Amino acid sequence: MENIKSILADNLIGTVATLNEDGSPWATPIHIFADDAAVYWFSNDQRQHSRNIENDPRVSVALWSRQDGTKGAYISGTATKLNADETAKALDIVVETVGAIPPVFENTSGYRLEIGQIDTGRTSEKRWYFYT
Repeated sequence: MENIKSILADNLIGTVATLNEDGSPWATPIHIFADDAAVYWFSNDQRQHSRNIENDPRVSVALWSRQDGTKGAYISGTATKLNADETAKALDIVVETVGAIPPVFENTSGYRLEIGQIDTGRTSEKRWYFYT
């Protein structure tokens, strides 16, 4: 988890990859926030990646350090759309991180991807792989 936090300390943007209905991939840059157990993002329900998660919640998130472009983290698992209480808690993480809720997050839904276990077979010194 510290690896992900170190990447997010200098770059709050990652990519979420979802699956279209025909099975083709869809990758979207998003603002990512994290606590000790999961990463979170917010999106309009009508965006392609949000619709894809409704149909098939399997996702992969990629994060890269802006300061050291060789450091990255990959998290694969099942995304969960947050309910109202969970969204409020996730927005608290946003406020702790950036000081306020960005206006672009208004009228969006929150999503969570648990960080899960580290894949020691794939992980290297500067690239960390997690799965749930």
